[in-house]
Amino acid sequence: MAEKEKYIIKVEGKLVEVTPEVYYAYFRMERQERGQEEKKQQHDVFSYDALDNGETVGIEAVPDLTSPSMEERAVTREICEKLHRAVDALPRAERELIQAIYFDGFTEKEYAVSSGLSQQGVSYRLRKILSKLRNFMDFIGSF
Repeated sequence: MAEKEKYIIKVEGKLVEVTPEVYYAYFRMERQERGQEEKKQQHDVFSYDALDNGETVGIEAVPDLTSPSMEERAVTREICEKLHRAVDALPRAERELIQAIYFDGFTEKEYAVSSGLSQQGVSYRLRKILSKLRNFMDFIGSF
């Protein structure tokens, strides 16, 4: 009588008998991991964790090129401040239109209905106000 083949893997330092399915799945997974490691070495890929030292975490050592630089943030803040000053300098009705469209999320049509104006009238006023704001921003920028 032929003896049944045993399937054994090492788990936490101990040899454990398993079913053939578990045995083949285990070694297939192990081979995939080895293949991935070989590819990483072949293409000079390394983990950010390799940059870890006692003081910093590796991922923190790599600059985030998608976030704005300090200069970009400062310029953006300055432009926002100028824009708010320009909007504050507008007459109340124009400020309300800008507030409704750009800050409160109204569409031109919705604002037209709520204010009793035509949509074309709102669109015309908005273009005039934006032109005025552009000129004001240019004027402020020249100082």
